[in-house]
Amino acid sequence: MLSTGLLLVSGCVAKSQSGDQGAPESALSGVSEIAEIEQNIGGRLGVGLIDGEGALILAHRGDERFALCSTFKAALASVLFAAHAAGTVDMFAKFALKPADRVPYMPFVDKKLAAKEPVSLHQLAGAAVMTSDNAAANLILKATGGPAEFTRFVRAQGDDVTRLDRIEPELNENAIGDPRDTTSPVAMARLIKKLALDDAALDIDKLTLQNWMKASKTGASRIRAGLPKGWPVGNKTGTAAGGIARNDIAIIWPATPEYAAKPVTLTVYVDRPMAPPEEVDAAMADVARIAARLISSSR
Repeated sequence: MLSTGLLLVSGCVAKSQSGDQGAPESALSGVSEIAEIEQNIGGRLGVGLIDGEGALILAHRGDERFALCSTFKAALASVLFAAHAAGTVDMFAKFALKPADRVPYMPFVDKKLAAKEPVSLHQLAGAAVMTSDNAAANLILKATGGPAEFTRFVRAQGDDVTRLDRIEPELNENAIGDPRDTTSPVAMARLIKKLALDDAALDIDKLTLQNWMKASKTGASRIRAGLPKGWPVGNKTGTAAGGIARNDIAIIWPATPEYAAKPVTLTVYVDRPMAPPEEVDAAMADVARIAARLISSSR
């Protein structure tokens, strides 16, 4: 674990609660680089990096609100798992899809509709995480109590920041100053750690979520692109139309002696960048490189 995590919030550097007086040069360099990346792409860049023990390694605008976009879908899978465990839904029961379920971007549901194949909520959860299928997410929300129940669920996990208020695609509006359908980088990093990693060895649902995130078909040019080869990673992206939000959240298994059995969570949220999408994705990969360097140099 990095002994002296630094927080860079709105341009201010503050020492973590470790109590150490010194600041590793690598951490100081990292926070400066993140600030420079933000300046280069324009808009706001939010970052949260949590180690395997729950300590905050690094944050930039870590407590500011950013649009969730599709990053909520990883936590939505856990909402479904909890509802199934409580007996309120049967996530393995098959049912027929309807044309009325259609919304923009639904690769899995569109294929199943065309084939007239029944599906289960469990299949839809996998599609929501792995392919970011919007119709799949909406159907899970409908079956589990909607956005209000999603928010209640994350509150029960100790997250008092993340909130879901609408369904796809309306939740991607990202209006200036609107707190609906938002999270913070640090809150999401902690939430994903709890839902996918904590006590996961004997929890098939958490292992399933990990595997779905590892199999994600979106985000190859974002966090994944900045990590060293040989570091397993699972991620969930989020994107708003018009480029007003581009996000990625990830679980990373660093191939280092200290972290091999203790994966970290990294979240990167970008709000209203001025740079084109490919440059924003490259910037997110650069943030991942900074995170990897901090992890690799920690003692």
